[in-house]
Formats: sequence, C-alpha cells, structure tokens
Amino acid sequence: MSHSKVFVPLVIASMGACASVHAQSSLQLYGVVDIAAGSFQNSGAEGSVANARLTKVDGNQMITSFIGFKGAEDLGGGLKAGFVVESFLRPDTGESGRFGSGDPFWSRAANVWVQGGLGQLTLGRQGTLLFVNTLQFNPLSSAFGLSPAIRLTFGSPWGNDKSDSGWSNALTYQTPNLSGFTGALQVQFGEDASKNERTSYALSARYASGPFAIGGAWQTLRSAEAPKPSLTVGQAQNFGMLGVSYDAGFAKFFGQYGAFANKGFTGAVNIDTRLYQVGAAVPVTKSGKLLVSYGQSKEEAASGMTPADVKHAILTVAYDHYLSKRTDVYAAFMLDDEDKANFKKGYTYTVGVRHAF
Repeated sequence: MSHSKVFVPLVIASMGACASVHAQSSLQLYGVVDIAAGSFQNSGAEGSVANARLTKVDGNQMITSFIGFKGAEDLGGGLKAGFVVESFLRPDTGESGRFGSGDPFWSRAANVWVQGGLGQLTLGRQGTLLFVNTLQFNPLSSAFGLSPAIRLTFGSPWGNDKSDSGWSNALTYQTPNLSGFTGALQVQFGEDASKNERTSYALSARYASGPFAIGGAWQTLRSAEAPKPSLTVGQAQNFGMLGVSYDAGFAKFFGQYGAFANKGFTGAVNIDTRLYQVGAAVPVTKSGKLLVSYGQSKEEAASGMTPADVKHAILTVAYDHYLSKRTDVYAAFMLDDEDKANFKKGYTYTVGVRHAF
C-alpha cells in the first residue's frame, strides 16, 4: 500500500460552536496517478510466460495509483477525530484495484481514528506496520514495480510475506512523538468461527534524530486474505524487519534486514527466508535524484526439498526528476535474477510520470 504526503483540500468546512467549544472540520480529495511505458521482463524459467518480455504501457511502477477522501474534526481539548477511505486504481486500463487483483473498492484504506495527547487509535482497513517500516527505509519507498525490498517482501510471485500490505478488521494504537521516538501496536482479528483464521499481531518502533533514523517492525500472522491464500489451523508466520537511514547531505543511505519464519506449512511453501537491502538516494540536480537499490533474499527450504536454498537478487537504478511539487518524471532499469536451474534473468527498462493531486 503506498502513501502520498501530498494532499489538496477540497472543502474546508465552517467553524461551528458546540457547548462553547469551536470545532473545525475538513474534507479532502487527494491521490496519485502513476503510469509508465517500457519493456518489462521478470526472471523465470527459460521460455516460460513468467520470463516473457512485454513492451507495454503499465501503471503503478513508482507508487500504486489511488484516489482517496479523508476528513477530520477538531473536537476541542486537544482531541481530534477523522476518517480515511482510499481506493487503488490502474491508470493503464481504468480498472480499480492493484495489478489485476480482486481488491475490494476501498482496499487501500477504510478506517476511522481518534487522536489526543496520548496518541492515536485507528480502527478498520489500514496499512500494516511491517509495510510502513519497509517503505520508510529504502530509496524507492513503496514502489511495487521497482523497489527490491517491496518486491522481495510483498510482491507477486516471489513475496514470501503471507500477509497483504494492508490489514482488514484491524485496530492500531500509535504513540505520540516522544523526543524522536514513536511506537505502535496493531491487531488484526481473524473473525473466523472455524479458527482457521486467527488473530494476528504486530509491533513497530522508530527513532529519528537529525539525519539518522532507525526503525523495526515485527508481526505474527495467523490470518490472511485475498490476494494472499488463506491460512489453516496451526499455520502462522513470524516476520521481522529492521531498517536504518542516514542523510549525509551529498546522499541519503538506506539499509534493511528481515527474516521470515513459517510454522505449520508443508511442501513448497514450507520455507524460511532471510533478506537484506542496501540503497542510496543521490541528488544530481536541484530537482532530480539518482535512486539505487540492491536487495537479495535467500530461501531456506525444509530438509528433503530440492533445491535446499534459493537466492533471489534485484538491482534497480532510477532517475527521478520533479517538474513541480506534484509532478515528477522517472526513468529506471531493473535486473531481476533468481538463482534456479534453467532460470533466465529479467531486464526491465521503463520511463514514467507521476502526478499527485
């Protein structure tokens, strides 16, 4: 699930008085449209559909396009309340959802929140703490099309995380900023009488001071939803991710390390995975940056499976140039290399434009 920091107010509601407390309300329409053209190829078995080269117009390479509405009300006394509803879209075809998946219309977000001096409580469909941590510590952020960290963690068909980038039926508490430190707790209720889908939990913490930031997220997943396959009784996955960044002025550097541990799975999905990512964002001009990211995952299969270990490496080099605060153009090259017998590397070349509103 991608996040945009660019929001344009649609309506600023008038001030109203209630019991001598003046409350300000707002309603905003916002979103991002990202579309690119190029030659796309993933790693895969030689001659397979997975490894086929396609020249096409495609959306959502730098960020998954979406449209959203949000509102907030100042309740007075330092208390605020609001809502968020956001829908993914595919600008190359006009369809809703991501990459052909059968997403519900408001699958990016559909929640309400209350915020006060003790933090914020959010209830409903929302991004996972793990996904937010992953996008914060790589130079390509939430780019499902181009970011090695996102592709190796969440992307199809290689992403080994059994959860989606968002959780439904979720409740999240986030602390206020305490001298650079923030923390969060998230719960996704399984809501399944059969007990196949059970409650999942997540934790995250982040500290930022000047040019340095460090953050980690951990989740134990015991329920899943489309597009990921459902879990059954006894199945669970623990996944932790640690990230760091440092802005040296001439470049901002990023690093990540994560590990999956599956429980109760059999056959080809009984795999534990370790992965890392290193990258940098280098200002080239006043309005443009060179983005470089290399990520590698190593699958550690159960004993008796062949092959026992599989390495998957992705390298992306991109140039992102902002024409204005809301519009940027980019060009990218991506090498996708999965270390399996008879597998061929994939090479992607693409140029695109992204507009926020």
